[in-house]
Amino acid sequence: MAVQAVIMVITVSYIHVGDVLEGKHEGKKVHLRGWVHRVRKQKKMVFALLRDPSGVVQTVIKKTVVSEEEYADAEKMLVESLVTMVGVVNADSRAEGGYEVQVEKFEVLHFSEEFPITEHQSTEFLNDNRHLWMRSRKLTNVLKIRDEVFRSAREYLRNEGFYETTSPMFVSTMGEEGAELFEVEYFGKKVYLTQTSQMHLEPQLFAMEKVFILAPSFRAEKSRTRKHLTEFWHLEVEEAWCDHECNLKRQEGLISYMSHAVADNRPRELKELDVDPERLYGVKAPFDRMTYDEAIDICQKAGLKIEWGQDLRTEAEHILTDDRDKFLFVEYYPKEIKSFYMKHNEDDPRTYKNSDLLAPLGFGEMIGASERETDYQLIIDNLDRIGDDPKKYEWYLDLRKYGSVPHSGFGVGVDRLMTWMLDLEHIRDSIPFPRTVSRIYP
Repeated sequence: MAVQAVIMVITVSYIHVGDVLEGKHEGKKVHLRGWVHRVRKQKKMVFALLRDPSGVVQTVIKKTVVSEEEYADAEKMLVESLVTMVGVVNADSRAEGGYEVQVEKFEVLHFSEEFPITEHQSTEFLNDNRHLWMRSRKLTNVLKIRDEVFRSAREYLRNEGFYETTSPMFVSTMGEEGAELFEVEYFGKKVYLTQTSQMHLEPQLFAMEKVFILAPSFRAEKSRTRKHLTEFWHLEVEEAWCDHECNLKRQEGLISYMSHAVADNRPRELKELDVDPERLYGVKAPFDRMTYDEAIDICQKAGLKIEWGQDLRTEAEHILTDDRDKFLFVEYYPKEIKSFYMKHNEDDPRTYKNSDLLAPLGFGEMIGASERETDYQLIIDNLDRIGDDPKKYEWYLDLRKYGSVPHSGFGVGVDRLMTWMLDLEHIRDSIPFPRTVSRIYP
């Protein structure tokens, strides 16, 4: 009779620091692993803040408890060394997070070199070392909230019957009036990085009625403000059987849903970033509204030198929103400053049925939107007016020949929305690796 050997495999069950901070393991022995966030060394003990993606907890490594070799390693290790440890969790109000781990076993898996980022560094230095700085608690928390923003946007739209799709990043036509294009050589031809996926979303709604994309867009604007990136993440939505009013309500529903989801699901990160969740719970429909005409009048009365037909830039946005605690739709912009594909406004032929959504407190435009023009000849007229060649848009014009359907759409600047949500000083802090006029590294 054959004897069958039984091999017992024992695996270590590691927990996250966040589980310790939630009080789930008080008085229990736990296995932890992560990076040394801070370290303070005394004669007979080493205090190490252990960091993993879920948080930071204080640990105490005593010379009288761990082995001589383990303690020597603890004394030698520097910030960002990779470690594992076994210890008992104790509540301690003096410790960061309210808990402390008394270490019984300890191992350094990788000794870090001296970390170049210390407490006081210039913004330029931190951005030069972005690949390391994102380990900071601030950027870690921002990136986790960014994940929730992406997740909740998809959840809302799918719940409303939308299909997620894709569009090309190389394009041959202009999508946005006034925004400069990044020109690219493409096998001997001149093409561009896309400013918007909108024109390639529209054909897809004829098949699926409701579509969206979450992808980068590119703008070669030489703007050096806290609101501008040259590469930004763009949530774009197109919906059939949806007019201008329907489009405004869709934006209200989406932005409210995303804001509440962040407040519901990321309270710890918001607390560490000193953001009051009520800021996000307060986002509710209906949003405020005014016409472009009204906006110009308000700005002129406030002393701004602006005329009808000019765009609403930063100073105008501040006048309109600095004292406002709700999002604001500005509707019916002049045709001269908006794109050719927007719907003609019968009530005022100088304008389109469009809108920009401005965030409270001067954070600027979050969304550009419009009902789309369905009349073939009106689009031709618009292209002639701006001096563009309709032949370049034959494929797009085909949509108005074969079953043209009423539809609307909009694009959300996700990074700008996050900048408002988290009250960030600069849009670059909403994204892992920002691209600006002056920055392409790392």
